[in-house]
Amino acid sequence: MKSIADGLQDILPHLEALKEIARQKRESGELRNKTPLQNFKHLNSMNLEELGHVFPSSARFECKPLPYCGRCAEGFSYTIDSFGNRTAQICEYCERPRRRMKRINDLSLPADSFGMHLNRYEWDSSEQRHRIDKLLSWMKYREGRETQQSPSVYLWGRPGNGKTSLLYALAKEAVWNDFRVEYTSHSKLIEKIKRSYSGNQNSPLDSWLDRKSLLLFDELGGVGGAANQTAWFKAQTADIIQKMYERWASGQLSIVITTNLTPQELYKAIDQNTAVFSRLQAMFGQPVEMVGQDRRASDSALASWGIR
Repeated sequence: MKSIADGLQDILPHLEALKEIARQKRESGELRNKTPLQNFKHLNSMNLEELGHVFPSSARFECKPLPYCGRCAEGFSYTIDSFGNRTAQICEYCERPRRRMKRINDLSLPADSFGMHLNRYEWDSSEQRHRIDKLLSWMKYREGRETQQSPSVYLWGRPGNGKTSLLYALAKEAVWNDFRVEYTSHSKLIEKIKRSYSGNQNSPLDSWLDRKSLLLFDELGGVGGAANQTAWFKAQTADIIQKMYERWASGQLSIVITTNLTPQELYKAIDQNTAVFSRLQAMFGQPVEMVGQDRRASDSALASWGIR
């Protein structure tokens, strides 16, 4: 039987050979040129554009593909317990932010949402900020969320004062908090319903909120509140609000709605349907009026068009 000393003597030549190989690689620059490990854990909903992870000239808001970090096996790390069972875990360095960026892409936010995030948003009033902060706190602190009624916000006011921009910022923030977000507009949803009539498709209202935890619903009543208020449109709008209410009442959905219609105009637009209005009141409580000026155009620019 060999002694430990004899065994070490057999190993030493191999160690020296390995050292020589490492020295040659260092001299050839092979080790210096090895791709460094990457870390994307610092990414969040408010620095994607700043750090160059969004295509600046895309037709819609689109995050760039994220490379693997070099630590994982295509987005997953694996552990083996004492019984030989292997467990896969999502890599927090690259796969977690990659999945969030993909979900942002899936929202198909318009191109003008580039640069819109909560750090840059100009709050319209203390009441608006208080209501949105309540929603953000509910999103971020999961403990006790299941026992609380999901907060929802109804924002109304003149065009251009930041309602849609807020929805863009909330969409990104919610995705980064791992919420499943549905972003749409009243007009877009109505068009989907119309298209479903021309084929064998089911109405989108049957599934549009499945597995969603936050609904961002823009321009209730159409752009500027000027949708063609036919009897069919009003009936579909009542169905849309009913679907919202059912998911909200079950505790599965939080909602933010924007509109240019005053509450009184909305009441008329739904033919003074008190049943629909009572559901809106239950979901949103006090509506929040936004009173800021048009951020898209100055008064002088609008006056040149004969508007003011």
